[in-house]
Amino acid sequence: MDQISQIKQKLNVVDVVGGYVSLKKAGRNYRGLCPFHSEKTPSFMVSQELQIYKCFGCGAAGDIFDFVEHIEGVDFPAALEQLAERAGVKLEKSDLDPQGGLKKQIFFINELTTRFYQYLLLKHKIGKQALSYLTKDRKLSPGTIKEFSLGYAPDNWDSLYSFLSKKSIKAEDMLAAGVIVQKQSGNGFVDKFRGRVMFPLMGVDGKVIGYTARTLLNREPKYLNTSETPVFHKTFFLFGLDKNKLNIKKEGVIFVEGQMDLISAYQAGIRNVVSVSGTSLTDNQLTLLARYTNDITFCFDADTAGIGASYRAIEMAEKRNFNIKIAVIPPPHKDIDDLIKSNVTEAKRILKESFPVYDFYIMTALKKYDKTSAMGKKSIMDELIPLFSKISNQVLLDHYTKRIASELEMLEDSVTMILKKGKIEEKDTGSFDPAVNVIAYKKNPEGYLLALLFKSGIDIAKNFAYKVSLEYFQNEDLKTILENLQKFLKDKKKTFNVDVFIKKLDEGKRETASELYLWDLESVTDTESTDKIAKELDVTVKRIKNEFTRKSLKSLSDEIKMAEMAKETAKVEKLTKKFERLSKGLL
Repeated sequence: MDQISQIKQKLNVVDVVGGYVSLKKAGRNYRGLCPFHSEKTPSFMVSQELQIYKCFGCGAAGDIFDFVEHIEGVDFPAALEQLAERAGVKLEKSDLDPQGGLKKQIFFINELTTRFYQYLLLKHKIGKQALSYLTKDRKLSPGTIKEFSLGYAPDNWDSLYSFLSKKSIKAEDMLAAGVIVQKQSGNGFVDKFRGRVMFPLMGVDGKVIGYTARTLLNREPKYLNTSETPVFHKTFFLFGLDKNKLNIKKEGVIFVEGQMDLISAYQAGIRNVVSVSGTSLTDNQLTLLARYTNDITFCFDADTAGIGASYRAIEMAEKRNFNIKIAVIPPPHKDIDDLIKSNVTEAKRILKESFPVYDFYIMTALKKYDKTSAMGKKSIMDELIPLFSKISNQVLLDHYTKRIASELEMLEDSVTMILKKGKIEEKDTGSFDPAVNVIAYKKNPEGYLLALLFKSGIDIAKNFAYKVSLEYFQNEDLKTILENLQKFLKDKKKTFNVDVFIKKLDEGKRETASELYLWDLESVTDTESTDKIAKELDVTVKRIKNEFTRKSLKSLSDEIKMAEMAKETAKVEKLTKKFERLSKGLL
């Protein structure tokens, strides 16, 4: 057993977390106020069985190492040392980074690869097309190309593999670095990147940790990224942070969508920009940014179709108390790169004169709907209620209440009342809040059923897990978990170990299942009698079946109307009979 496992075995997550948080028993779990964000009602749950914690308010989650890293503001080695001392486990240096030797080799491979691809781009005739693309199409100077170590991977099967092999690099190390892949048929290896412009990804220390590669040959995918390696974890990486971190500390950070946006901005003298690489914004990236600044500006293009998806990034940054502004690129320019090429001065002005996020919300809603019509006003308010009802600062709330009332020509009292009503409705939406009554969970009966099954005995779990057909589940992730649970329970006779079950799930589903297990169902499950949980399961099964039936009937009804309009008599008769049969299934 390695020493990390020894630490986990000797320390209990309840004891570690309990040193910082006042925890109270809540059924099989423990509950307390989250130490990572301000809250009045406890939403922070700890599971002794699974040795994990989860806050249903801010989303913080993990094991004892994640907790110490988060609450102490330290990296993994420091957290490891703290917990080792507490557990009485003596650490060997290798435990701090057991992959140290491999990481060093990957950095060396990446350095050689970068130099190889840059040579082909700048000095070899094979890179002529790629160089023309960067200098003529993307308007990059030779100095910028060298600054970002851009390169070209030729459209050959094994150019890089042959080059690195001649440097006595082992194929297994190239695979670990992610620069080659195994052939799909037969033995041997081929280069991962072919016919692509190469954008090296630099860590904050300036070392190359991976690549983003853009095709020049209209191949899919347009952008190909390095897979996860011992040195590259895309959810922790921010492109450009290595070059711009000092300016970010002084000026705040501007968040753009892609590498070319960032490189164009850098070339234009805008040196406080970052972008992600092959992922949407993550909590880990925000944690990294928080080390440098609390001020963040999101730069969006003028197409409002993509703005809705960006609300999640804004919401994540709000939860971490960033000061958020928005810069919107005006039409006809599609992005900041396009605007810089057209008018650098205007690009800098727009970034400098960015506006607060709540003004952005209002502007976006006013663009989408007609504020002069009754239905348009209703649509605008429907969009703004969940966004503005979260404002806790009374000064801000009063300011924007007046602004909304003025824009929509409504009474301030009416807007105030609607926003307050929005707060009440939002709390009653059935969001996953473990501090509320069990009734709230019934707003999500599929998740509620699984949460109940996880805390049932083997007999009850086996009895009810098969009473729900998989087709009744609308949520695909929950359907997959139920399907796996049915298979898992099939051969079980004496006990149902939920920890074993969850570990058998795919990585993406493990987090969802663990979260369901952490739901606070104390009022149902914390009793010696099994009747209560059985009755609750029975009601939930019927609820899921009825919801599925009602949706199916609505769909059939629409089909019947269309068939009647088309005068398809035989089809109408067939669908009507099916409708009647399905109607009898409603309980």
